[in-house]
Amino acid sequence: MSPLELPVPARPSSSVRALLIVVVSLLTVSAASCTPKPTLSELDHKLYAAPLSSFDRWWRDEQAAANRVSRATIDRWLAASPSRLDSAAARSRPWDVSTDLCSFAPDSGPSFDFRIPCIRHDFAWRNLKRLGRSTRARRLAASEQFLRDMQSTCAHRSLVSRTACRSMAATYFQAVSVVS
Repeated sequence: MSPLELPVPARPSSSVRALLIVVVSLLTVSAASCTPKPTLSELDHKLYAAPLSSFDRWWRDEQAAANRVSRATIDRWLAASPSRLDSAAARSRPWDVSTDLCSFAPDSGPSFDFRIPCIRHDFAWRNLKRLGRSTRARRLAASEQFLRDMQSTCAHRSLVSRTACRSMAATYFQAVSVVS
């Protein structure tokens, strides 16, 4: 063999090639699934430490990313097509950011707008269930935060509207407390 001639490596057998394909596939799948799983402390932060306005901004961004649309589209859906926010794409994120807003109750009225508090409440209950931490005590704590969130949306209203808004908030809280 001359110095310029290199030996031709033998081709790997079909079983070795198949094994390499399986290993590469497993590595690819495991690398794609390396998104850190949400934790209970992260959920608690989003529910109890973050102001409602910060949660709202984060949630709209997550909805936009999940549905591959702009944030302006999410704003339009929230105003006119809220059923689009309860999508499979929103449920398949690390956090379940799907929502049906206030379920069977009105989301807003002349004296109240509980859409964002209802979204955070859905987020709490759905993700407590996802994390396997949906105890009565945790659901009740999330419902108490729901009441505080609703009351905070009432605070900026006129005296007459604020009184009606707080009354509605108490009614909504009672309803969710029954099923907590």
